[in-house]
Amino acid sequence: MFKRPKPGEDEDDILRMQEEFLNEKRKQTIQPAAAVTNLRPERNKRPINSEGGRKPSKYAQTKGLKGQAEKRTRLEDPSTSSVMGDILEKNTDTPEVLDAEDDNVYYPKVLPSLLGEIVERNVTDFVDYDTKVMPSQGFPVVSKRGSIFSKKTQIKKNEHTTMDIDEPSSSMDKVSNINLPPKSFIVESNDAENIHGENVKKLKEMSEKDILEEQKKLLSSLDPKLVEFLKTKRQQGSSAKITKVEEGATEAIDNKMEIIETPGVSTNDDLWDNDVLSHPKVNNWLHFDTLEKDKLEWMKGIEESKKIKMDEPYEARFDFTGYLLPYSIDYNEKTKPLFHHGDEPHRPGYSITELIELSRSTITQQRVMALNTIAGILEYHSAGTYKNIIEIPISKLFFIIRIAMDDNKVIVLEPALKAMRNLLYNRIDEASLDALIGFEEGTLQPCLENDKSEIEELQSRESEFTDYHLAEIDIMTALQRTEILQRLYYILETIRPSFNSVQYSLQILSRLARDSVDVALRIAEMDHLMYTIMKHFIPVTSTNFVFDPSIVYNGKPILAALKLLRILSLQSIEVTRILLTKYEILKPISEYISSGVDRTYGLKIQTEAFCTLSNILCFGLGTEVAIALSPVIVTALHKHVKGTDIFVESSILSATHAAVVLQLVNRLLRCILNGMDSYKSQIYPLLKEGVQKWMTQLSVADSYTCGHLRLLCSAIDCCKTVTLIENLPMKFLNDSLRNLSQSHGFDVIIKNLIPSSNLLSGLENKDLNLTKNLMSLGGSVIDSRQKVLPVLTVGSPIPFLASLFNLLTYVNDKETSETFLRHLSTYLSKLSNKVPSLCDNWFTRMEITFVFSVIKLSTQYDISEGSKDLLYTVANKLCYILRNDKKYELDFLFSYVVFNKHWFTAERLLNLVNLTDADGFSKALTSIEDIKLCYSKVVNMNYRDTGPNIRFRSWLEPILPRDWIYFPILTLYSKSQEADNTPKVVGEHAKRVAERVAADKEFIIRCSLEWILFNELCFPDLLNDIDVTDRFCRIMCVFLCDNSLFLDAKIKILLRKCTEVLFKKKSKLDFDKPLIGLINFQDFYTQLLEQFQSVSYGDPTFASCILVPLAQKHNVKWRKLLWSEYAGCLRALDCPEEVLCYDIKDYLYPEETDESLIQSYFLALSTNLLRPGTIAHRIASHHAASYSKRNVPQE
Repeated sequence: MFKRPKPGEDEDDILRMQEEFLNEKRKQTIQPAAAVTNLRPERNKRPINSEGGRKPSKYAQTKGLKGQAEKRTRLEDPSTSSVMGDILEKNTDTPEVLDAEDDNVYYPKVLPSLLGEIVERNVTDFVDYDTKVMPSQGFPVVSKRGSIFSKKTQIKKNEHTTMDIDEPSSSMDKVSNINLPPKSFIVESNDAENIHGENVKKLKEMSEKDILEEQKKLLSSLDPKLVEFLKTKRQQGSSAKITKVEEGATEAIDNKMEIIETPGVSTNDDLWDNDVLSHPKVNNWLHFDTLEKDKLEWMKGIEESKKIKMDEPYEARFDFTGYLLPYSIDYNEKTKPLFHHGDEPHRPGYSITELIELSRSTITQQRVMALNTIAGILEYHSAGTYKNIIEIPISKLFFIIRIAMDDNKVIVLEPALKAMRNLLYNRIDEASLDALIGFEEGTLQPCLENDKSEIEELQSRESEFTDYHLAEIDIMTALQRTEILQRLYYILETIRPSFNSVQYSLQILSRLARDSVDVALRIAEMDHLMYTIMKHFIPVTSTNFVFDPSIVYNGKPILAALKLLRILSLQSIEVTRILLTKYEILKPISEYISSGVDRTYGLKIQTEAFCTLSNILCFGLGTEVAIALSPVIVTALHKHVKGTDIFVESSILSATHAAVVLQLVNRLLRCILNGMDSYKSQIYPLLKEGVQKWMTQLSVADSYTCGHLRLLCSAIDCCKTVTLIENLPMKFLNDSLRNLSQSHGFDVIIKNLIPSSNLLSGLENKDLNLTKNLMSLGGSVIDSRQKVLPVLTVGSPIPFLASLFNLLTYVNDKETSETFLRHLSTYLSKLSNKVPSLCDNWFTRMEITFVFSVIKLSTQYDISEGSKDLLYTVANKLCYILRNDKKYELDFLFSYVVFNKHWFTAERLLNLVNLTDADGFSKALTSIEDIKLCYSKVVNMNYRDTGPNIRFRSWLEPILPRDWIYFPILTLYSKSQEADNTPKVVGEHAKRVAERVAADKEFIIRCSLEWILFNELCFPDLLNDIDVTDRFCRIMCVFLCDNSLFLDAKIKILLRKCTEVLFKKKSKLDFDKPLIGLINFQDFYTQLLEQFQSVSYGDPTFASCILVPLAQKHNVKWRKLLWSEYAGCLRALDCPEEVLCYDIKDYLYPEETDESLIQSYFLALSTNLLRPGTIAHRIASHHAASYSKRNVPQE
């Protein structure tokens, strides 16, 4: 038995084994591995001819070989011949192979009889190659040869492209050395072979010297271009060239080498610079005497990366973690795996196109690598790392990942689920929402449903609405169309993957549950999916165990499943009822709350259970179970009061657990008034002890974290609830608050207030990581040190201050409240002087609540004039910051601050002294209630509680726009532009209805103009961030709201005063820039001209407004629009000069140069379109005369 090569053995071992094999072969002791015996009877054998041999085949007969005896294969062992049977070779004459005829190849020479007829080259003599003798055993002796690189270098030196002529080895006169081609590469006709044969015959008769002389004569007589063409054609005709090279006159011919070139493969020295061909024992390897470039192309060295310009774009490439790589990096052992044989082998990493291709590979490892890399790319993308750097094709990757999720191989399924999780489940947003657990804001959650109006519009317009188009608009809707819930059920129930895959699946479900109430209801009604989750991941069991990934499918709760349950329980009361009745979620929740835990994972499970029970109580459900758990809740509260602190060194997880326990106590006190009396006597003393303890700790603290303060926030919220229920003052609370307001710890908190403010951050939505087709909360900030919103930083005091000042509005302690308010003067001053930022960010809600509580607290006490003016400015800004779920707060501000004349300081009111009774403004202050009624009526202040689940898309819109003081006028203008399709009704009732509508319209316009003028005069600083041109256009809307209302005496005066104030800021007017609320100014101005031409009655205020864009400083197109298309306005266009926005000279100079406009001036003057003495007549006359003067011919 012969040994086989084993791992670790090298070439020397293999050569030694070869020698052993050859020695055994010489002894002829080799026996076949198996024997085959011919058991067929003798009659089955073929008949043989009379000569004792086989009958010649037809092929042999056609070749004229009938009389020749066929040869048998040489077999030394007779037994072997009986096993193999008769093997007949081709009937050809084969010369006897001698040992001297060695072909210098490392394997036994193939007999020509096995290859068919061999046609030798057409030469008369052979070159003596001085070949070595082939050993009898059939294997050549291993000898040292030159490296392939040296041979390649020598080949390039000796290559010839003119003719296939070998160098002579002896005399120059011998023609036997000439290597003639086997066919013609130039002539392509049918006679090409005959012509070639004649040429070859003639060349054989000539010596090499004669051939070279004839070649020289021929080349001199031909056109060089023709010669070049023939050479090119000759080279192209040869598909593969074999060039024989002699390394030197003294070198042996065994150092020669064949180079096989494939068309299309370029020669590149980099091919030789690789690890394989530089191996020291490369000469010992079989078949390495032939270089096949196309096969070794993938092994060639890495080309040097070209240098690119700083702003030159290039294709993005990523490493295996999904991180974007630079254009080039150093090639070393660490970065070596990133280089591959793609389109840019000199660059590291994989492009998205290559990853998409690899994700569909039949090789599992390639698919896993591609999906893991895509998952990493999406993780960096969701964190905002690639914002403004590279556009990631989210929609394309979505479909690639979704297809990969249908693979049942666990090794492929896990990276696919991870990629889908990273795409949909924004971990920064989710972590930010989880950070609010324990705060009052944490009891609300956003519904991340995207706008479906665009989808409905495209579906109605386009017959074929593809999934890709849908994904471009809303990925979550596209995901639901792919039957994702059914697929996740199959994964969780049938495949039963690893812990990571289960967690990814549950997180995908959590994001689906946040999408909308309908999707949450669909999940809750999918019985088989929910039963699988409840059975495997939310079992009724104790939570006191050590976490290990192997707990999955082993009867232990999974944290991600509890979070999914918490999200579902806040969506709607219908979903919560299904969870309670069909799946009995209170059983595992009660078990988790009742279990004793002392480990981290169990504590997290219990925290989620407390939160879920609080959510259920929000809808008034589960009260019986909550009351039954009261002893457990009281016990947990007692433990935290005695053992939990808010110092930085203490456990933040323990503080969070204590906060959710207090939240549940708060919820119990709110919704269960009956049945809790026996526990109030236990809860109230514990609450008192806890508040005193934690406030004292905060008062002396040198540092804090927002996570620890949630414990005190929950305790404060409980105190507010007790105050409302019992309606009794709590002296211990007043004392604790007074001590806190004067403490060092509170000074530390206030020091972090401004850096933690979203409203003062100056950030914009473009600084956040937001995706159009996938709703997110924008919790991450790209270019910031902490990468999160200021309000979410570790040291943010805003959640605590929101709870504190909300409590102060219910605690009747003027001294303490004023002390707290004094700490906020710097913050409020900055807020009044700065345009607020991130008003539409979900996490800014806490700060808005905090600011409102400050304003509300200020209204309860008499404050100084300076503070009053500051707070009024902040309250005015708060009006357009509040979102749709804050209508109660807006109504409070309107009633107690904004339209309350007691908040107008004397300094502000001094600006009204120049207005007289004749101006019609004397009643402005006395009719302030009417103004408030007007704005409240237009805004629709009817407040409706939206519950704990808030639709984020609708929440983004504010109740009032930034220019809310113009809102009633804009509302009337919008209604006037709508087509009135209602049938006209006549009669007394219809007449009374029309009169009431006209009176309401007059009331709204008058009150709005009074309020606008009041703000322009008394609070001009509140309007500075509204563009003057926008304000002017909104005043102009009054002329378009009604055909005659602007002629009313009171409204006419108010319009003139409002325009006079704006005309003082004429330098800021610009009608060419985009205007807020208007598609373009040209359409709006055209509408004004039509209205002026129809119903102006020569009103001077209306005329002065029409003339504003006609000043020479503005675009000539406004003047051309009036003087050409709407020349009918010219006869009525006049007003006193003192009413004009600009001085009369601004309409006359610089002189007009536009010839088409000047022609319009001449036409208007000659056709009696102008009244002499009017402003329009003066303008036309001046420019016409100036033009005539400029064009008077010189004599």
